[in-house]
Amino acid sequence: MKKILLVMLLAAWSGLCIAHTQGDEAAVAHSADQALPLKSIQFGPYKITALHDGDMALNPAVFDQNFSQQEVQAIFQGQSADPVKPMQTSVNAFLIEDDLGNLTLIDSGAGNCEGNHRGAAVQQIAAAGYKTSDVGTVLLTHLHPDHVCGIENQTKAVFPFATVYVSEKELSYWLSENTLAHLTADQQAQCTSTAAQIKAALAPYHQIRSVRTFKTGAVINGIEAVESAGHTPGHVSYQLQYQGRHLVFVGDIVHSANLQFEYPALSVNFDFDPVQSGKNREHFFKNYAAQDSLIAAAHLPFPGIGKIKQNKAGSFEWSPIGSPATPATPATPATPATPATPATPATPAE
Repeated sequence: MKKILLVMLLAAWSGLCIAHTQGDEAAVAHSADQALPLKSIQFGPYKITALHDGDMALNPAVFDQNFSQQEVQAIFQGQSADPVKPMQTSVNAFLIEDDLGNLTLIDSGAGNCEGNHRGAAVQQIAAAGYKTSDVGTVLLTHLHPDHVCGIENQTKAVFPFATVYVSEKELSYWLSENTLAHLTADQQAQCTSTAAQIKAALAPYHQIRSVRTFKTGAVINGIEAVESAGHTPGHVSYQLQYQGRHLVFVGDIVHSANLQFEYPALSVNFDFDPVQSGKNREHFFKNYAAQDSLIAAAHLPFPGIGKIKQNKAGSFEWSPIGSPATPATPATPATPATPATPATPATPAE
């Protein structure tokens, strides 16, 4: 039994550290300066702008968790998905402007960490009529490079007046020396490389003591942090509520609109805990469908905003905004930014 647990732990730790590094993605012929047009919607008093950081193409072979090889083959056939051709999708970040002009950024894109086919989120902010200095708060769903590296450029803070928030559990994992304890030498090298990118991205904010951690359930600028661990140990989603309606920024709980709505238990092999990821996906999809929530996802086709419909027990369907099922509410014009409101509860990160 102990041996089985050790093997499971090793697989989980190694899966997290090799994410985005072992051919799981293929570079696509789409430069960051060719980002898609901006897309903004209105959610009550909040203007939501989707930022297209760039594209990525996932190797279909990464979708192999929680099902047998034969079952995975049947899933691909049933969904008319090519088991060989890279699956293209987006890297999305999201900018929230409240009715006071405060700006909150959800994730930041890949910055300079993943080549010239990503890293356009900052340019997109400018195209939307804002300055990076207007951003008062950055909320990170987790610390993979395609979410955190956009906050730093050449050792400087891209958002010089922003406070950066990350879950206590997530930051502790990546800063802990114990993270490497159960990995092989090759896995340790890769994990160390990823951790170095994360630390470099956070460094200018640590220097000015503007990194804050929180526990799930914290409310920051009216946005609730909801635990959604599985993809990483401290992964969180962020939820806005207005007059009984919900808008949830779900980060990386889903990577494929074609596969994982029909089969929510199907996880990618770079999830930290593929079993937990599958269970959480089904749980959250069911809740989001029942609540008619708007969803903003980091890795669904741009702009990554839409709703989830439940078709049958355990099966769901993605309805992006602009489709007949999910019409978009046009956004109101941008207003001048004012300093962000204090966040609670949160503690300074060491």
